[in-house]
Amino acid sequence: MKITLFQSDTVWKRPQDNYLQIEAQLEAHRDSDLLVMPEMCTTGFVTDPMDGELERSQDVEERLAALSQRFETALCGSFAVREPGMGGIWHNYNRCLFVTPEGGIWRYDKHHLFNPGGEGTAYTPGIRQVTARWKGVRFALSVCYDLRFPVWLKYHRGGERQRPVGPAEISPAHEYDVLICCANWPIQRQLAWETLIRARAIENQVYVVGVNRVGHDNICPYSGGSKVIHPYGHVISECQDNVASTCDFEPDPEWLNHFREKFPSQQDSDSFRIW
Repeated sequence: MKITLFQSDTVWKRPQDNYLQIEAQLEAHRDSDLLVMPEMCTTGFVTDPMDGELERSQDVEERLAALSQRFETALCGSFAVREPGMGGIWHNYNRCLFVTPEGGIWRYDKHHLFNPGGEGTAYTPGIRQVTARWKGVRFALSVCYDLRFPVWLKYHRGGERQRPVGPAEISPAHEYDVLICCANWPIQRQLAWETLIRARAIENQVYVVGVNRVGHDNICPYSGGSKVIHPYGHVISECQDNVASTCDFEPDPEWLNHFREKFPSQQDSDSFRIW
């Protein structure tokens, strides 16, 4: 499986322009099996959306499904969407979508909203971990600020699914091979980004695909730093800093299973619950 990271220069609040960028990358990487994009990749990191600024979740899914089928490439990225809830009340979500050419769709709503930037005021947090399974690879989905919370992203082997505890639920069976993190991580905290993606790879014995944006929005600049981290902690592939660019990666599930058997540190993990 060939995975392409697209480190985009997201155009502020102009979805059509950003979809054209995505389509251009799909055209340029027709040999890729999966294209991974940053957080809120069609709007920028909008924390105070006005009426009509966010896309409807159904519209986004239909558009991504059409692109995925047309180019025979799976797509993964975070989108600022809205959808109706109980009583016809609309809710906003920072939603990571994983869409395949066969019509498969996995939806992960960002659990750790970035309250220091006001995201928690405008969006509804997700309460469930989500793992997409495609072409023999298991992809755990996460978005930006989630990266700072290792308990939420912890790899767990086996066990029955436990009942929800408090405002969130976590399954003892949270097994995956690749952790995808779609981000809008600002340049002033770049060292944290570089450190945390390595830590998540090492502690969970997984590949980490971290895709960040470049350019500016109306808040801060971004330098990218999109890269793939090996379970040992070193960089396998990376995009060029400060410019819109791509890089490729091919996971090796067979080697990963062998590594976990040879060095079974997960067997010594602590048990826990989220309260």
